[in-house]
Parts: sequence; C-alpha cells; structure tokens
Amino acid sequence: MRKRSLFIFMVSFLISLFHTKKTPKNQPDPADPLFFVGTWQFKDHRDRLHRIEIGPDLKLLIDGKDMAAKVSLLTRYELSYVDKFGYKLEIRGNEARPIKFYDESENYTYDLQSANEVEHAN
Repeated sequence: MRKRSLFIFMVSFLISLFHTKKTPKNQPDPADPLFFVGTWQFKDHRDRLHRIEIGPDLKLLIDGKDMAAKVSLLTRYELSYVDKFGYKLEIRGNEARPIKFYDESENYTYDLQSANEVEHAN
C-alpha cells in the first residue's frame, strides 16, 4: 500500500511538473492609459496650431474645450474616442509617445508634438 501511494505521488508530481499552462500567443500587451496622458500640439491642414490635452481620466480637450468624447478603444499604442457627433478621434503612438492624431470628421491625420517641445523651440 505504501509503495503504491508513493508511486501515485511520483507520477502525479512528474505530470504536474511537465504540464504547465501555456499563455495564448495572440494575447495583446496590456495597455497603459497613462501613456497617452499629456499635452500635445499639431498644425492642421490650414496651418493653424491646435492643442490636445489628455487627462489621467482620459478626458479629451482640444483647444481647451471639453470634447465630451467617449473612449471606444484603448490598446498599447492607440486611444480611440467617439465624439458627440459619432466621429472617431484617434491618438496613435509608437514605443516612446503619441505621434499621430486622426480626425474622422475631416479625414485628416496630423503629426503630434509634445507641447513642451514646441514651447522650448520658440
């Protein structure tokens, strides 16, 4: 009886040792909402300077006005909003920071610069 118990214990131990749960390979990297927080600027196609502010709660302000936009998607490098008219506003980033702003209502994509970079350049 004792040998049998020892044998069962050893077999179950070896099975558990070699049987590890595998994580799915298609699982996306977790998104960090604070990656998008900050103040950014861009020039529109009419050469006017605009300011985008994204708060820690992901509240979106453009030129100081609350856009009343709702977050529709948050991934590691993309933050997407839907504004009160149903248009998409997207902030896209790279490994370092947000770099593009897409406005579906105008069908334009703008290059973003940190507001600090623009102020120090002047």
